[in-house]
Amino acid sequence: MTQDQSNDQAGQNDADFQLSDADQAAVDAYFEDGHSEIQDADDRSMLVQRLMRLLDTPIPDDGQRDVRIDVADLRAQNSHETQLTASSASSVDDWMEGQKTITQRDSVHAELAGMVITGAEYSQQERDSLVNRTMAMLQDDIDQTEKRYIMDLPISPGGRFRLADLVSLAATLLLVASVAIPVMNGVRDRSMRAICLDNMATTGQAFGNYAGSNRDALPMATAGFGSSGGSTWMDVGTTPDRSNSSNLFVLIRTNHATLEDLACPTNPDALVSVDPTDKQDWRSLDEISYSYRIMPYGGIRVHDADHPVRMVVLADRSPVIRRIVAGQKVRPEENTPNHNGTGQHVLGLDGSSVWHRDPVLDQGDNLWLPRSVERALYDARDRAGIIQGNELPSGPNDAFVAP
Repeated sequence: MTQDQSNDQAGQNDADFQLSDADQAAVDAYFEDGHSEIQDADDRSMLVQRLMRLLDTPIPDDGQRDVRIDVADLRAQNSHETQLTASSASSVDDWMEGQKTITQRDSVHAELAGMVITGAEYSQQERDSLVNRTMAMLQDDIDQTEKRYIMDLPISPGGRFRLADLVSLAATLLLVASVAIPVMNGVRDRSMRAICLDNMATTGQAFGNYAGSNRDALPMATAGFGSSGGSTWMDVGTTPDRSNSSNLFVLIRTNHATLEDLACPTNPDALVSVDPTDKQDWRSLDEISYSYRIMPYGGIRVHDADHPVRMVVLADRSPVIRRIVAGQKVRPEENTPNHNGTGQHVLGLDGSSVWHRDPVLDQGDNLWLPRSVERALYDARDRAGIIQGNELPSGPNDAFVAP
């Protein structure tokens, strides 16, 4: 680089640094007074005086040259950390410990410390700008730290998804879904079953309370159904003498149970909010969640010696009756529509409830069929409409529930 280029570069660097008007005035005042002390000077003028005295400090002899930071050593170290000489470090330690300044080196350190403590004067706008820049730097550092913990999607160096990346991501999502979805469904199903079981227990207590107030009889809205005369118990929502579900609805009309007690949570059409005061029955099969034992003529008494304690009184709604009403083929081994077809709760005369994975009980009795037609239906399972609606259980041990 030529001399002219050096001078131009120096001039350019000097132009980058300008004193404020107040600082320039303080420097001018110092030189106008002939480098003398300015009496009653303000803080800025005092700072200029101290700075000029530092500039006038004579260079120490060879025996004391270690009072300054060796610039040549710093340049040789290049990017290494700047360090004080041993003598300068000792002098700084003495000053920090409050010892009396007795050497020229100590005086220089005291002057420098005074400048640091005094500091530059900033306007409110400059101070706010400095605070904002500092906070922005801190936030940027926080953002950079957080990015290290964010999982990046596998993207090729060209910035595009490769087929292998897409397949890998899809496989990961499928694996998570294959594990998480069954677990969540299983938890939900168990929760629904627990609510349904609680409904069964509540209804069992309602049966007992009703029987205690009605001469030991189970709820019944009519005299019962017979096998002659063309009477039926399938016509839900008509009259009590043509709908067995109206017998169960008696618990609701007499306030021994509520619609919520008789609504399985797995039945999306269950009736839960209609005022039952002037009602005698549900309006359709879809609104019914539980199937009640077919009431024979004269009804059933709880403590009848001929009735076993495990005689079936109530169960999750029958799928067979719905198929017959819809004109579909009957499947006698089909589980209730409740609980996703995984099984059904069965309530006994003693108030206990048992979960059955299929509708055929331990003694081979089918929940949905009277014994008189069970065998015939097994022989002709492809026929539809084999039940006419006037069949009755063949005896106390014949579990037969409908709508």
